[in-house]
Amino acid sequence: MELRILGCSGGEADGERLTGLLVNGCVAIDAGSITAALTVEEQVRIQHVFISHSHLDHICTLPFFTKNIFGHVHEAVEIHALPETLDALRRHLFNDELWPDFSVIPSPNDPTIRYTEIEPEHSYHVCGLHITPIRVNHLVPCVGYKVDDGKDAFIFTSDTAETDRIWEVANATPNLRMVITEASFPNEQAWLAEASKHLTPAKLGVELKKLKRNVPVRIYHLTPGDKATMLPQLQGLGDSRVSLLAQDERLAW
Repeated sequence: MELRILGCSGGEADGERLTGLLVNGCVAIDAGSITAALTVEEQVRIQHVFISHSHLDHICTLPFFTKNIFGHVHEAVEIHALPETLDALRRHLFNDELWPDFSVIPSPNDPTIRYTEIEPEHSYHVCGLHITPIRVNHLVPCVGYKVDDGKDAFIFTSDTAETDRIWEVANATPNLRMVITEASFPNEQAWLAEASKHLTPAKLGVELKKLKRNVPVRIYHLTPGDKATMLPQLQGLGDSRVSLLAQDERLAW
């Protein structure tokens, strides 16, 4: 399995909290940075996009992606998401006011993208991968994902506050190689983390006690302006599994 970090929120070259992963060149997880990180030729190779939730930093390049691939794909690209997330995309984004509705362009029978509802805990087999959405605790309906190719697996929690089920799934995954999870605000802004359902380093430390596996835990979603404050707080957890995810990092198992 090959994993490329398209946007990690708080990386050296990342001025905004934009999120995106690319697996095996053909499956994107979230769409905060698809068009910023990939050439058009690389975008055209994407066959499936799995969206975790409707917040802008996870979907903001999806409209430009649809325009870039228009006329260059033979099959509609599947946009997989919770029903609530797809509803938000239809009503607030691909609504012919903010952006054309590429789910009916060039025609309803031959669209550029196709919406596909996902169900938590159900595994979807695409491009040789088993992708399983798992509900997490965020301000809007949100899922993390377990991605498994039968040999190796990783878990992406997406944005979340305190949660349990995704850690249970991680502990029950024998071929787990990595967990990608978040820390969004410094400890001094715990009130903001609680209001927006995110984690601080201190809250992350509590969550990591639920993870019984000795695998790397890569952190994303740092607020860029607070990175200097958060780094020593993350180091202060004393958890050797923890390190930051890097912009355009490429991993292979």
